[in-house]
Amino acid sequence: MNRVQLITDGTANLPPERLLDLGVICLPIVAQTGDRSFIYDQQANGHIALLEEMGKSRQPVQIVGPSPDDFRAVFERTLYRTNKMLLILSSGRLSPIVHNAHVAARDFMGRCDITILDSQTLSVGLGLLVEQAGVLLREGTLPLPAIVRHLRGMIPHIYVVMITHTLEYLYRSKKVTSMQAILGAMLDIHPYLVIEEGEIQPLEKSRSASKALDKLVEFASEFSRVQEMIVFQSGSEQTQEEAQELREELEQLLPGREVPVITYDPVIASHIGPDGVGLIVYEGRRF
Repeated sequence: MNRVQLITDGTANLPPERLLDLGVICLPIVAQTGDRSFIYDQQANGHIALLEEMGKSRQPVQIVGPSPDDFRAVFERTLYRTNKMLLILSSGRLSPIVHNAHVAARDFMGRCDITILDSQTLSVGLGLLVEQAGVLLREGTLPLPAIVRHLRGMIPHIYVVMITHTLEYLYRSKKVTSMQAILGAMLDIHPYLVIEEGEIQPLEKSRSASKALDKLVEFASEFSRVQEMIVFQSGSEQTQEEAQELREELEQLLPGREVPVITYDPVIASHIGPDGVGLIVYEGRRF
């Protein structure tokens, strides 16, 4: 039983057919707001309904799955085929998913070899890591420790920046204090945020939405090479317009490159709410 089973969570932005081609098991994200639950992966688009509900109710969002029991069930089924598993999961600082995987893995100590990699990112960034791992595992030329080292080397080259037009969700996730949230609302502040070492960090504050959007363009202009660049937005009317404006500016900045726009996932939504726009950049690596 030498085959390694690759496992990820629903924020990994890869087409379902690519996940199937690479033999990846993808555990859906389960998000809860109020008394409603929403399921999200690349086949179940619960993030759309979740963001719509957040826009109406403004209630907090909790990521409740995949739970330890969900991981245990997958580990148990996988043992029929192989005793080696590689889990690449969305940032452990942004949701309980990595923690839940570790809790479940304890019950399988001595029965199988489970490697858990905290990607320190999510969405497209996580998808890039999962796809690269799947390709390398299929090629079979590198041992698992070397593949994990290669993936760790990719992580610092994946960048996620974003803006949000509300501070209430940043306050709920303890990214800003109550005083910062109150003053920010009074002054109509639009925070500019970055994911660093898997955590969302507020960097700058803009007094207008347009100036906040300019920060994203300014960030993109700093790269001399870009392998992947994706815009993400919540789907609200305002963020759709901003995402389109951002896309057009980026395509002028990078002639010949098409910049896709996607709707962001429940993990991002739980931290920045239903009023955000952002950018994921992978600059690639030189070997």
